[in-house]
Amino acid sequence: MNHPIMDAGIARQGMDGMGLLAALGKLQGLMQFDLRGCVSDANAFALDLFGYQRDELLGQPHQLLCLATRERQQEERQFWSLLAEGQSQAGEFRRVDKQGREVWIQARYVPLSHDGGQPDHVIALIDDITATMHARQDFSGKIQAIERVQAVIEFDLQGRVLRANDNFLRTFGYQEQELLGRHHRMFCTEEDVRASSYRQLWEGLERGQFQSGEFRRLDKLGREVWIQASYNPILDVDGRPLKVIKFATDITAAKRLSSETAGKIDAIARSQAVIEFDMRGTILTANSNFLRAVGYTLEEVQGQHHSMFCDDALVQSEGYRNFWADLGEGKFKSARFHRFAKHGAAIWLQATYNPILDTNGRAFKVVKFAMDITQQVEREQTVSSRVAGIGDVMQELAGAIDSIGQGAAHANTIAQQTEQHARQGRVLLGQSIDSILEIQKSSQDVQEIVSTISDIAIQTNLLAFNAAVEAARAGEHGRGFAIVADEVRKLAEKSGDAARNIARLIDATIGRVDQSGTLSEQVRLSFEQIRDSVHNTTQSIGQIDQATAAQVDSSRHVAQLLTDLQATAAAGH
Repeated sequence: MNHPIMDAGIARQGMDGMGLLAALGKLQGLMQFDLRGCVSDANAFALDLFGYQRDELLGQPHQLLCLATRERQQEERQFWSLLAEGQSQAGEFRRVDKQGREVWIQARYVPLSHDGGQPDHVIALIDDITATMHARQDFSGKIQAIERVQAVIEFDLQGRVLRANDNFLRTFGYQEQELLGRHHRMFCTEEDVRASSYRQLWEGLERGQFQSGEFRRLDKLGREVWIQASYNPILDVDGRPLKVIKFATDITAAKRLSSETAGKIDAIARSQAVIEFDMRGTILTANSNFLRAVGYTLEEVQGQHHSMFCDDALVQSEGYRNFWADLGEGKFKSARFHRFAKHGAAIWLQATYNPILDTNGRAFKVVKFAMDITQQVEREQTVSSRVAGIGDVMQELAGAIDSIGQGAAHANTIAQQTEQHARQGRVLLGQSIDSILEIQKSSQDVQEIVSTISDIAIQTNLLAFNAAVEAARAGEHGRGFAIVADEVRKLAEKSGDAARNIARLIDATIGRVDQSGTLSEQVRLSFEQIRDSVHNTTQSIGQIDQATAAQVDSSRHVAQLLTDLQATAAAGH
């Protein structure tokens, strides 16, 4: 690039040209080259900058100070060709020192002539901008890094889009040409645009005020996008804003998760007692549910130790120290806890102690979620007490049922024996009936014999009468025969009377035997009924015995269940 004013000024100055260069050399590096690019002179500034001694540098080509690449060689030839034509070159150049280290210079290469004619040498005026370039590269690298990971968009001071990077376009679903020249409000809801905070945002940016925070925006499809963003005014040299660069990170997923988590925590806080401690057990805060459960105000508990809710024996115990030591190690705790409210009233809490960990996995506080279960525990204790009483009654009932069972078993044995005796009695009764039937038959036989005897007595009496008649006819000769006949007649009459008496007795006997037979049959039928009744009774007693045994087992099972229930209720405390 030519700078005719400077070239003309040097050419027409009245003083020695090198004198001017020497004056400039106090502030800058100065080097002189021939038109082939070989070093013919260099001041101390330049020598120090590149790390050479003067005699090491004189006569060396300019390429010694440049990167040795094929592209650079082509550029070098073009560079010196333009200088030979009298065209000065200026810019920022990357060079290397003697050790091969990178050196950045802001330089002007000016072709000059000793006689005012064609250029015969080149003067280079050099400023060391290595530190500036490194800072610029560092800044540029950081900007590129930001561009790679963040959504970046630029606006003018009126809020119109100037540029947007790929991350921004991808986040909001646009092509860049769809955004250029459009106003920032396209990303906002109408409600947000009408809000005073939106107007204040851009008014502050116009004044050069930095703005940052979480912002709700809309993508191309009108979907909600949450960003963590900073609006950065870019200032000119006078400190006046030129434009605004916005760096943003899409936090939509994190925001939704945070909202969900906050909602869950709020729901827990509404339904449960919540209190927070530092790792020493000092109370940080507590919600209204917890304060209501223990009867304190927040001012009364804040800054106090957790031990204020515990009895002295627990606080002095090794278990209590281990409890807080475990929490310090990040160990979760969950159980029923016996605690004391403001006026010493015992309360029961179903609680979890949750260590909250930092990014290094170290616990930095403890959040306790609790439910007041005092009434539940009191009911359980009442149930446990009553269960214990019922258990005692069930034990007594089981003993009584055991006794009933033993009695039923004994009754069953006696009933079986009675049934056996009834069967034996029936057999004997049958034998008795058979004997009565035989007697009845014999009586009938005797009756027939007596009847025969009676008939004989009648015939004998008749014969005796006839004999007496004949004896009377015989007179004296028949007197003895008449006496005999009379005696026979009397004997026959007695035999007849005896036979009749025997017949009457036999008739009475037969009647009694018949009556005995009838009664025996009735007794037999009664014995069969008794036997059937005894058999049924035996079966019923056997069933009672079985039912009693089953009742004993059931009672024992119920008693065991009550014992287990009592143990469970006791364990819950």
